Amino acid sequence: MEWNELDHAMEIAPNVWWIGYNTGVVWARTNPYLIVEANEAVLIDPGSMIDFEIVKRKIEEVIPIANLKYIVLHHQDPDLCGSTSAFEELTTLFVVTTTRAALFCRHYGISSFSETIDGDNQTITFKTGRKLRFFLTPYCHSPMAMVTYDEKNKILFSSDIFSAFNIVWKLYADLLDQQQYLDDVKRFMEPYMASNEAVMNFINKVEPLEINMICPQHGSIIRKNIDWWFDQLKTMKFGKAITEGKTGIELPHNLF
Repeated sequence: MEWNELDHAMEIAPNVWWIGYNTGVVWARTNPYLIVEANEAVLIDPGSMIDFEIVKRKIEEVIPIANLKYIVLHHQDPDLCGSTSAFEELTTLFVVTTTRAALFCRHYGISSFSETIDGDNQTITFKTGRKLRFFLTPYCHSPMAMVTYDEKNKILFSSDIFSAFNIVWKLYADLLDQQQYLDDVKRFMEPYMASNEAVMNFINKVEPLEINMICPQHGSIIRKNIDWWFDQLKTMKFGKAITEGKTGIELPHNLF
C-alpha cells in the first residue's frame, strides 16, 4: 500500500501539527490542530465524533494523550467540538471557550471548563511561559466565536474565518489555483459571516499582529501572501444568506 503522509500528523510549524484528514466530502472536512510545548499540549477544535478515532490516533503519533492540558473550542458547532467529551474521558484537561459558547457546549456532555474567555487578549500560558492569546470575533459566524493567536510561531488559528468549501483540496492554499481558492473562500465566508461590520471588527483586532500563517477550521492553510488575503477579506460581501433564498448557501452540485 502506498504511504500517504496526510494519513499522519503533519508538522506545519515547529511543534504545531495538523491532525485532520481529507474525507473527500467537502462539508465533513475539518482541521484540528495540536500545539506541543515541552510535555504540555493544546488541542484546537478537535472535531466531531466522526473524527474522533482518527484525531486520537494522530495525537498519539506525537504525544501521549495524557499530555493534553487544554482543548480550545472557537465556538459551539458540533463539527469542531462534538468529540470533546470523548477526550475528557481519556485524561484530565481544561476546556477553553467563550463564556457564551460554554453555555451550549455543555449540551455535548463537556464538563472540564477552565475560566471562559469574555474579552480580548486573555491568555493561557504553558509552564515555559509560551502564551496563546484569544480574541472575540462575535458574529463570525457565531455571536459566541473567538480566534487564537500563537505568539511563538505567529500563527492565527482563525476558526471559520478564512475557511473554504474547496472541492479540490490541498493542505496549503498556495498549492492551489489562487483565484479558484479565493472563490472557494467566498463560497464559505460570504453566507456564513453575519456582516461586513462583524468581519471588520475581526480584521481591526488581528491585522496588526505579526502573522506568518493562518490556520482555518475548514479548507486549506494560508502560509503565503497574508496581507493579500486580508485585503481580499475587506472586499467580500457578507451576510449573503439573507439574499440567496431559503437555504442561504450557494453550493456546487458535487459538494456532497
